[in-house]
Amino acid sequence: MIQAILMRIDRLSLWVAKAVTLAVLAMVFTIAYDVILRYLFRSPTVWQYDTSYMLGGSVIILGAGYVHLKRRHVRVDLIYNHLPSRARLILDVVFTLLFFFPLFTGLIIVSAGYAIHAYQVKEFSEVGFWRPLMWPFRSVIPLGLSVLWLQGLANFIRDLFMLVKAKEP
Repeated sequence: MIQAILMRIDRLSLWVAKAVTLAVLAMVFTIAYDVILRYLFRSPTVWQYDTSYMLGGSVIILGAGYVHLKRRHVRVDLIYNHLPSRARLILDVVFTLLFFFPLFTGLIIVSAGYAIHAYQVKEFSEVGFWRPLMWPFRSVIPLGLSVLWLQGLANFIRDLFMLVKAKEP
């Protein structure tokens, strides 16, 4: 049963990553569209700057769960890679408990609060001329962090299982 739940979490991270590819395509299209308008017709868009940072931020935060699924996140490999597999598992379990869960739980709570506040006060962007509503973008942040947290939980359970069963990763 636990294995089935872990597989569902993995599929969620994979599905979100595939959906993110659409945001990448949209970002490339909107940037190309604006460049063409700006340089060929001397008529840039007013909405492209806000759109690009919102899409770019969404791609990064929503893709984090997939990166964690594939264990391609950045770490200091100077020492870590020279340790035996069991020592790496111990480090992964300990640091996940001490840092990952508390940090990302707090980030989810804080970012969800910002998203709710942005919706309640109808917050607008203060950066560009377009001034879009901010709550859709602010809502993506706790969503992406939640997918990352779930993937961290799945990886933690797998690491703990391998550590207890004394299996090599």
